[in-house]
Amino acid sequence: MRLTPEVLYDITKKFIAKKVEKERTIIAVYLRGSLLYGSPLLGGVGDIDIVCIHSFPPETKREIKRLTAEIHYDIEHHDQLLYKEPRLLRVDPWWGPTLYDAKILYDSQHLIDYVQAGVRGQFNGPEQVMGRIQSLLKDARQFWLTHQFNADEMGLEEVEDYLTAVEQAVNAVALLTGPALAARRLGVEFANRAQSLGQPQLYGGFLELLGSATQNPEGLRKWLPLWEESFDALAEDTRPVNLHPHRKGYYRQGFESLLKSEHPKSMLWPLLKTWSQIASALPAGHPANSSWEKVCAELGLTGEGFSRKLEALDAYLEEIENLINSWGTEHGAI
Repeated sequence: MRLTPEVLYDITKKFIAKKVEKERTIIAVYLRGSLLYGSPLLGGVGDIDIVCIHSFPPETKREIKRLTAEIHYDIEHHDQLLYKEPRLLRVDPWWGPTLYDAKILYDSQHLIDYVQAGVRGQFNGPEQVMGRIQSLLKDARQFWLTHQFNADEMGLEEVEDYLTAVEQAVNAVALLTGPALAARRLGVEFANRAQSLGQPQLYGGFLELLGSATQNPEGLRKWLPLWEESFDALAEDTRPVNLHPHRKGYYRQGFESLLKSEHPKSMLWPLLKTWSQIASALPAGHPANSSWEKVCAELGLTGEGFSRKLEALDAYLEEIENLINSWGTEHGAI
């Protein structure tokens, strides 16, 4: 059976119909993520992102359910109170675009109808766009301000925060032309977004912030078995939900697909993002973390090289701030 987007959507509707019959606290369900925009598959493997809204705070916040060997459901469970202020959600850089594009699968009390009406009102107005972008840039700039004088103190937590700042900077640009970018495809899709804005150098700057200048695809591929060893070392009781065993192939085959793409170095983003999370979930001093530490040192994300990364981040943020200010002036938002 060929799992086209249309077939996957129909299967998902049937899956949700059964789920809401069993779980009576569910009052609304919507689809988000890559299936909204085409095929969710990358490297032949993908997920279907679903959000279930409950009348009471749900006990389970997130779960992974396998559909086939190649596809799984990634299901988040929310309390309905999270949706009580649609106009505030509209200016949230993550939830605003998500709810604007969301496809309703179930809505017994017309909650999502109401929320989407509030989110979509003036959503594409210049002031609303600038509001979503500026919140990301503010947080990214705050990371730089906090660490500019203590670059030699970078550890696991700081590397994760640095990657978050890079992600915020990239998505500040991405929000000019569409929704925020998901982790697995972030790099390759950002290359296209930057090109569409006439700013292709921003993709190159993104790669430099990850330390990819000295790397080639074959060198990156050699890190995949080490990542896999770290992934397998996670204990069941401390494994983050997004690193569920069903998602191992989702990442691993995605890495391989990106390495064969027009932008092979884009693979470095999901590799680093997930590997750092794995390292954080493993006990301090775990042997599997030594490979993560060596890779980060080689990329200049720890040790003496990180001061140069902070300088590059400062320059990158300034370039983006200038771009956003020019856009805001041109569109009457400043």
